Amino acid sequence: MARPDIKDDRREQILDAFEACVARYGVEGATLGKTAEIAGLARPLIRHNVGNRDDLLAALVERFLAQSRSSTAALLDMLPGENRMEALIEILFDPRYANPQAVLVFNALSAAALEDRALGDHLQSWLGDFVDVLAREIAAAHSQADEKDVRAVAAGITGIYFNVEALHPINVPMSFSQDSKRAARLLLSTLARAT
Repeated sequence: MARPDIKDDRREQILDAFEACVARYGVEGATLGKTAEIAGLARPLIRHNVGNRDDLLAALVERFLAQSRSSTAALLDMLPGENRMEALIEILFDPRYANPQAVLVFNALSAAALEDRALGDHLQSWLGDFVDVLAREIAAAHSQADEKDVRAVAAGITGIYFNVEALHPINVPMSFSQDSKRAARLLLSTLARAT
């Protein structure tokens, strides 16, 4: 039996390969054969280390959501004590922080969620968590704002951000990213005017 650290490394290697397959071919097109080819492993090693295709998908979803939540937590840790929302918007709309592969994986998982309710529930929970994070930051910056308005602004900024992220693979002009950032700021400024 392989040592646990080797098995963990092999599992990550396999999940990296499966993620690349999902990003390129979608969930339906990501097969064990293609995963084995990208990982440079024999197909039986895929099954031995992770399991069948359903096991691979479950492991990928778990890892993707955990990494996304970890990235969000790290992002919050980067923010300064003052003007956190301004800094957060700067980072969200900075193309240097874009992750095109993560976008492609998310889009593939979203498409697969049409047929897989459990997957859809996981993605909805993840989205809700992200909106909650933004809403908490917005509420801290605009403590007098109505809670429903804060949630609406958080949802709006999330939508603008996700749209810009989804379009990065087609190399949208920098002006589009800048205009989207400005739109997020304008949306946020409605709370200042309302209080």
